[in-house]
Amino acid sequence: MNNEFQLKLQLYKEGKLKQKEVEEIECEIDKFIAIMDYLNEEDKAFWKELKQQLPTGNGEETKLAKPLKRKVNLRILMMTAISVFSALIIIIFLYFLSSNIVSSLFGLTFKESYVKRDAMVQLTQIFHPQYDSHKSSVEKSLFAQQKICVSLDNTVGNTVIDETEVTVKYSFGKPVKSETAVFPLLPMDGFALLSDQESDPISGFKILEDTPQGTTAKIFIEFNKALTPQQLKENFITQMNTVGTTTLEITPLAAIGSEFVLANPSYYMFTPVFPYDSDNTNGLEGNDLRQNQYESMNDTAHKESFIGNLNLIKSNQELLQVMYYEDMFENINIDDLIKHVENNGVEYVGVYISANSKELLKLKDNPMIHCLRVENIVVW
Repeated sequence: MNNEFQLKLQLYKEGKLKQKEVEEIECEIDKFIAIMDYLNEEDKAFWKELKQQLPTGNGEETKLAKPLKRKVNLRILMMTAISVFSALIIIIFLYFLSSNIVSSLFGLTFKESYVKRDAMVQLTQIFHPQYDSHKSSVEKSLFAQQKICVSLDNTVGNTVIDETEVTVKYSFGKPVKSETAVFPLLPMDGFALLSDQESDPISGFKILEDTPQGTTAKIFIEFNKALTPQQLKENFITQMNTVGTTTLEITPLAAIGSEFVLANPSYYMFTPVFPYDSDNTNGLEGNDLRQNQYESMNDTAHKESFIGNLNLIKSNQELLQVMYYEDMFENINIDDLIKHVENNGVEYVGVYISANSKELLKLKDNPMIHCLRVENIVVW
């Protein structure tokens, strides 16, 4: 605590404290000086009075001195207690004031925390397409320590299959530690286009055929060739939308190099800047139109969304290395990937689909399916 007090005095001498902080510390110092002056004056008056009352003889006069001695001891104890209490008050005040100063100088501001949290939500949706993220939070503690937490749940229909969370600790505005157990990414060797796997488009449908009417299933489909967003719509979504009552949820998957398989969540729903500043309003205009184009599987909208997500990965490599592992980008040149997508668009190698189990059987003879796997089946 002595070092913190020296730091506070140094900042005060150098004039680096805010006016409000200067006034607060000067006020506390004035209070302490006033208390000490008062105690010193009381002490002088007390000793003067005591000196006048002390007897000059022996015997009975000595007996009178004993109560005075006790009074002196009590006075000393009282003065010591007041001094300790006053010092403790000042130390506690300086501790929290130092914490506030350090946090304001080196920690994430409210706006920065908002953007960092939103970026972490988007990144978890990119790297964990089997989960949805509906909740996130920022926790603050003393001396520029913060935690960003993103809750993830795997939901089919109205049933939560499993849920988890990703938590990253920030210190002085930098991600330093993941407080989440190892969270596996999608394996590359599970995709036919990226490994030598035999085609199996039938066995998954046998499970769907045996499901009761009214159940909802989540399936994972590997394509036998890469598809553009428009091709995915023509070969799968249009085929599934023949019944208006069908609730259809899709999450297309793209590969980056030979390292990762990622989702392409809409970048138009992500806010890379604090959205409530008037200076940032213009940058977010037009997102509603782009979102509508994205939902209708427009090739250009999906390409621009994927480029935005790749740029987000590029600018948050330090965070991702804390969340997963240190050398995860060792063999990846993200600039080359962005350039490739700019020239060729985004191509999907697979998709997650959630829909009525019987409606999914309409895909049984789809020639684009290399393999189908049933992830979950729920009644409600």
